[in-house]
Amino acid sequence: MLIPTCLIKFLELSLTIACLTLHHYSYDLTDIPTLMLCSGTYVGYVVVLSGEIVGEAVSATADAYIDAWWSAIGGVLFGACGALTLHGWRDVPFCQRKNYAQTYAVCSLAVAALMTIDALIALCSAQKDDVSTRSKSTRRAA
Repeated sequence: MLIPTCLIKFLELSLTIACLTLHHYSYDLTDIPTLMLCSGTYVGYVVVLSGEIVGEAVSATADAYIDAWWSAIGGVLFGACGALTLHGWRDVPFCQRKNYAQTYAVCSLAVAALMTIDALIALCSAQKDDVSTRSKSTRRAA
């Protein structure tokens, strides 16, 4: 593979930590559902991505379909966090907190795009992988 998946996971983790840090400096207590969604997504994916990186480092990688599942769900969650944050801060006059919020929203959308690409890479590698636990149909030539 051209880019090792461990480097992709490390980039995702770095951006997730950046999102969590910026979220800390700009959270809005008037929008509790978005606050809970973003906080849960960022903290949860710090744990998930750390576990995946450690697993790849000790050669105990997860099944490619499970990796694709976590990446796809992460792409949806991070996309929702970015979109809801941009929408929530739309009408607020410029201030430092708005700048932080817009920065982490764009960072969150970047992580969503990266996780979607990671999910596609995992699915493509699962199709080539014979070790995957998912059963594949075997056609016999007539």
